[in-house]
Amino acid sequence: ERAGVGAVPLSVPSARSGGPPTDTGSALRAASAAESGTGLGKGPPPQSRRGAPRTDRVGVLPQATDSKREQFRQYLEKSGVLDMLTKVLVALYEEPEKPDSALDFLKHHLGASAPENPELEALRLEVAEMKEKYEAVLEENKKLKTKLAQYEAPQDEKHGE
Repeated sequence: ERAGVGAVPLSVPSARSGGPPTDTGSALRAASAAESGTGLGKGPPPQSRRGAPRTDRVGVLPQATDSKREQFRQYLEKSGVLDMLTKVLVALYEEPEKPDSALDFLKHHLGASAPENPELEALRLEVAEMKEKYEAVLEENKKLKTKLAQYEAPQDEKHGE
């Protein structure tokens, strides 16, 4: 595995066996290979019916695809995506009772740990301020009702006489 200088290989549970963890690069290559139907890059590239090397995408030869995959893998690693996916997948793997929907589990755990949007944080602060104001207004309303009840009670006695 080609990792960056000083990089610590991460591990995730093997998707196929459910067994011991494998490094994330292998897991990513396995997922890419399964997607393209090439098996883990072993053997010659698949041939089309005409005998020409098959491409995974229109106009892209397998050699260029491998280079692009490696660049994409490095991009994901540098941006922290592989670390985040690894953590979430390990959490799912270590979950004693597997959830009904693994996809919902991933969505929930990835969404919960996403970086905060500054606008979202500002709205949360505004909501907290509004709650404080609401509580203050409720308290003031309660006090005013008590005062009003004190003033209305003597007038009711006067009218009753």
